[in-house]
Amino acid sequence: MSKPIRILVVEDSEDDAKLAMRMLKQGGFDPTYRRVQEVEALKAALKQERWDAVLSDFRLPGFNGVQALEAFRSTGLDIPFIFFSGTIGEEIAVAAMKAGASDYVMKQSMARLAPALERELGQAAIRAEHRKGQLDLEASRDRYVDLYDFAPVGYLTVSAEGLIAQVNLTGADMLGEQRDRLLRSRFAQFVLPMDTDRWYEHFLHTLHHGDKRRLELALQSSKGNCLHVQLDCMRVGAEEAAPMVRIAITDISDRKEAEADLRRFEAQLRDVQKMESIGTLAGGIAHDFNNILGAILGNVALARDEVGADHPALVSLEEIHKASVRARNLVQQILTFSRREPQELVTQALRPVVEETHKLLRATLPARVELDVVLTDKPLYVLADATQVQQVLMNLCTNSWHALNDGAGHIGVGLDPVVLDVGAAQRLGGLPPGPYAHLWVSDTGIGMDAATRERIFEPFFTTKPVGQGTGLGLSVAHGIVSAHHGAIAVDSEPGQGSTFHLYFPLVKSLPAHATADAATLAPVRGHGEHVLYVDDDETMVLMVERILERSGYRVSAYQDAREAVAAVRAQPDAFDFVVTDFNMPEFSGLDVAHELARIRPRLPVVISSGYITEELRDEARLAGVRGLLEKQNIFQELSGLVGNILSHEDRQGR
Repeated sequence: MSKPIRILVVEDSEDDAKLAMRMLKQGGFDPTYRRVQEVEALKAALKQERWDAVLSDFRLPGFNGVQALEAFRSTGLDIPFIFFSGTIGEEIAVAAMKAGASDYVMKQSMARLAPALERELGQAAIRAEHRKGQLDLEASRDRYVDLYDFAPVGYLTVSAEGLIAQVNLTGADMLGEQRDRLLRSRFAQFVLPMDTDRWYEHFLHTLHHGDKRRLELALQSSKGNCLHVQLDCMRVGAEEAAPMVRIAITDISDRKEAEADLRRFEAQLRDVQKMESIGTLAGGIAHDFNNILGAILGNVALARDEVGADHPALVSLEEIHKASVRARNLVQQILTFSRREPQELVTQALRPVVEETHKLLRATLPARVELDVVLTDKPLYVLADATQVQQVLMNLCTNSWHALNDGAGHIGVGLDPVVLDVGAAQRLGGLPPGPYAHLWVSDTGIGMDAATRERIFEPFFTTKPVGQGTGLGLSVAHGIVSAHHGAIAVDSEPGQGSTFHLYFPLVKSLPAHATADAATLAPVRGHGEHVLYVDDDETMVLMVERILERSGYRVSAYQDAREAVAAVRAQPDAFDFVVTDFNMPEFSGLDVAHELARIRPRLPVVISSGYITEELRDEARLAGVRGLLEKQNIFQELSGLVGNILSHEDRQGR
C-alpha cells in the first residue's frame, strides 16, 4: 500500500519535478507536491503548509541550493532536506551535508531517491521521538522541582558531618536564608540551645541505625523568628557513598499555639469553676452568719429599748450594734461578689456607692496601705448598677494594693464632675461630649510600661505570677463601664504608679417615681393580728417573737415547718400572716408557701433568708409569696413589712 507523503519541490523544471514524483511512486510512496523556484516562494510555502520532506535542485535561476537550505533551516523544521541535481560535485555535496542537508541524489541516479527518502524519514521520526522524550523528561523534572521546592514542608539533606547538602525553597524560607547560602552550613546552628542535645542524639541515631524517627523542637531562623517544628528523619545514600539524613520539616507553630491556648483555657476554666465554688461556699457561710447577725442585731435592739436611755449598758449595746452592722455590711459585700445578678441600671447618686466601698476597703486592706478618699460635695447622679460599680472599685483598689512595693504605699480614690469636650471624648473611645462623673483610683506602685498598658483590658491577660490572678478583673471592669455607656482609661509609667480614670454620663436628678426601699418602711403597729413565725433556729424564733409582740401582734412560733403547716390546716382562719425562714431541713420556706396556698390561698406569706438569690426571687413570685426579707435586717424591717402588707390586705378586703 502506497504511503501518502507531501513533498515541497524546489526546482525550475516541471519535468524534473514530475520525474522525481514518478520515482517516488515506484518506491512505494503516494506523493503530493508543490513546486517553487524562488526563495520568497520557498519561505512562504514552508510557513503556510505542512510538509513531510523537501527536494531541492542545487542550481536555480537567481539563487542556489545553499540559499534554499539556509531558508529551510531558519524555520527550525526537522524533516528530510534532500538535494537532487545533475551538476552537483562531490565537494559541493559534502559541504551541503555539513550545512545540514539530509542527503543528495544525482539526477542520473534517481532510483536512489525513494530509498534515501525512506531512510531519512525514519531518522526524522527517531529524532522527533527523542525530542518528545526529552521534552517530557524536562517537564517531569520541572514538575518534580516545583513539587520539591514549593512543597508545604521543608526538605533538607544533611551530611554525616551535620552540614546541609540540599534544601528546598520552603526549607530555606523557614530558616530565613537564601538557598545557596545555606549549602554547606551547619543545621544545628538553627536549633535553639535548649534543644541542641536532643537534636544531635536524634540525628546520630538516625544516621547510624537507619530507622525513621520523628522529633519536635524549636528552631530560630537567621532573621530571629522562632518556630516550633516537627522533624521526620530517615537515612539515605547509595552503598558506596557516605550516608546522609533526609529531613522533612513541618511547621507546627499554630498547633503548638493552639495546644498552649487549650491548656490556658483549661486552667482558666478551673479558675472560673473554683471561683464559682467559692461563691457557692460564700453564699452558704453568709446564710448561716446572717442568722447569727440577725439574732444579735434584733436582741440588741430589744435590749436598748429595755434598759432605757440612761442605763450604763447602753454604751456597750451601741458598740455591739455598730460592730454587728459592720459585720452585716461585710457579709452583704461577700454575697454581692459571690452571686450573679442581671445588670439593673437605676438613677442614683454615685457618692454613697463610693463611700460604702471605701468602708469595705478600709476593713480589707492591710494597715500598711494608706487609703485616701477625695469626694466632691456636688450630687453626681448617674444611671448605674451600684453592685457592679462597687465591683469595679474593689477590683481596681485590690490591683493597686498588689502593685505596691512590699505591699505598702498610698492608694487614692476620688470623685469629681468633669465636662469632656469633643477631643477628650474621642480619645476615650468616642464618647459623646458633655458632663460626666469622673471616678479615679491612683496608687504609688510599680507602674506599667507601654506594652502592658496596651493589653491590660484583654481577657485573661495578667502580670501576676501563675496561680495569683485570672486576668479577668480588668476585662470585666472594662465591660461593666462600657455597659454603663462610659469609658475607662489608665495613666501609668514604670516606677511612677498608675491612675485609672472612669467616666460615667451624668443625669440631672432622681426620677420622679423613685420610692423608698424596704429598709425605710415606717413601722406600723399591730392590733392583735395573729402572726405565724417558722424558723428552725431557736434564737431567731425567740427574738422575732419578742419583736412582733412588742409591735402589737400575737405570735405563734414553730421550729418545725410541718407542725406549722399542720396548725394552719387545723385552723385555716386563725392566722392573719405568715413569716417563714427559707433554708430549713426537709421542708423549705417555699414548701411552706406552696402548702399554705393550697390550704388558704389568700393568706399572706413572707420568706426570710440570709441569702436571697435571683432563683429564689423567681420561685417565690411563682409561689405567691408577698415579700422577701433579708434575715440580717429582720429587726429593722419585719414590723413595718408585716404592718404594710396587712394594711394593704385590709384595703383589698380580706
